[in-house]
Amino acid sequence: MKKRRNGKIFLGIAIFFLLFASGILLQAQRHPSDLAKPEPLKFTPPAIQKFQAARGITVYYIEDRELPTVSLIGYFKTGSLYEPADKAGLASLVGTVMRTGGTVRMTGDEIDEELEFLAARVETNIGSEFGLVSLSCLKKDFPRVLEICSDILTAPAFSQEKIDLAKNQMKESIRRRWDMPFSVANLIFNEKLYGAESPYARRTAFATLDNISREDLIAFHKKYFAPNNTTVGVTGDISRAEVNKLLDKTFKKWEPKKIDYPAVPPVQDDVRKIVYYVYKDTPQANIALGHFGVRRNHPDEYKLEIMNYVLGGGGFSSRLMRELRSNRGWTYGIYGGVGSGRDRGSFTIASTLKADSFGEALPLIEEIVKSMQAGLIKDEEMEEARNYMINSFVFRFESNLSILMQKISYALQGYPEDYLEKYVENIKRVTKEGVLDAAKKYLEPGRMMIVVCGDKKRFDKPLDGFGPVEEIDLKSIIDRERAGITK
Repeated sequence: MKKRRNGKIFLGIAIFFLLFASGILLQAQRHPSDLAKPEPLKFTPPAIQKFQAARGITVYYIEDRELPTVSLIGYFKTGSLYEPADKAGLASLVGTVMRTGGTVRMTGDEIDEELEFLAARVETNIGSEFGLVSLSCLKKDFPRVLEICSDILTAPAFSQEKIDLAKNQMKESIRRRWDMPFSVANLIFNEKLYGAESPYARRTAFATLDNISREDLIAFHKKYFAPNNTTVGVTGDISRAEVNKLLDKTFKKWEPKKIDYPAVPPVQDDVRKIVYYVYKDTPQANIALGHFGVRRNHPDEYKLEIMNYVLGGGGFSSRLMRELRSNRGWTYGIYGGVGSGRDRGSFTIASTLKADSFGEALPLIEEIVKSMQAGLIKDEEMEEARNYMINSFVFRFESNLSILMQKISYALQGYPEDYLEKYVENIKRVTKEGVLDAAKKYLEPGRMMIVVCGDKKRFDKPLDGFGPVEEIDLKSIIDRERAGITK
């Protein structure tokens, strides 16, 4: 009984001190606005060594002895931009079946089994401009995993069985392409902005996949994969000398070649104010509106980044989100900004709005865009945007591999070699006057093309109040795609 009483006494004392401490903490609490704003984070990326290895392979290297592992990422200049229009999907198929289809020495399944046994990974894919290969493994297994990777890159078998499987998987994705209204709006926006025949907007279809043969995959691979078209990043528990020696040994028979790239047609900027309407039975109005943006590595890039944050890229801090969600509750989210691209990016504002607020929302969106051109942004907007850019910059370097990926991709896209190292300095140089200048140059609110996907019977205002209307027959698009009609 005495032991139980002592336990209660100790419990009471503990509760007293807990409440006492809580009271002190409550008294010490202050409103967030009273707290000093945090200083921008300071971060210096790790040193990267660059050198040439066997047969013209360019290497970026970071030593990292923390764990007994090695990671590699490889880039190749090739992609869907260079595939024939009637064979859309070819580049993606090559990127998939290079890995799944095995090599002249091993089937894809045998590669899977060995890599699983080694707790290693090798993956390949091809996007619009670049092909990628990545691997990760224990240091002791790196020579063998690099050898497997070399076979995949230099001697893929392109098994017909795996080609058929990849095609079927892509067709299933095509079947689901038009399911989501928000995706529909963005797909149509992209097509109308760049043009249906542009490699920046054309879509893979059943017919284009059926046009692709195994010989097409072999020819595409043969044309674009070469050591002098290869840039790799390597990091891990391995020295530069070891990396150089292994690359020389593993790829010594890979022959360099001259690569002639097909001309990519330039985009035609004939955007005008027009409303494209796509019917879908949904209680929302899914919108995408805008016009062309800028070329990448643009001299006004840093001004645009600050401007984009204030306009529509800063989450709840952005003017679009604050006005349309926080103040009016018309949407769960809205974003927008001027993007950059190989030829031209896009200025896009996109959202899912309440259908019965659509007619009120569109003029407000245009007014918010115009507000960026009406005067200097506020001091607090400038400070928050700049601090966000600088502080979030750190999180672009969560691992050495991500650093190498950015370093290489920026270099291959024509950015200066010191782009990452000077990013923070360049953001700090941006002024409010510079942001206003960018807004006046690159925002054209009176020329924004509008795409809306929804049921116009639910809209609060008729569409023709916002410009000429062109209706898009989505069912016809889907039927033509599945019937194999590409035009």
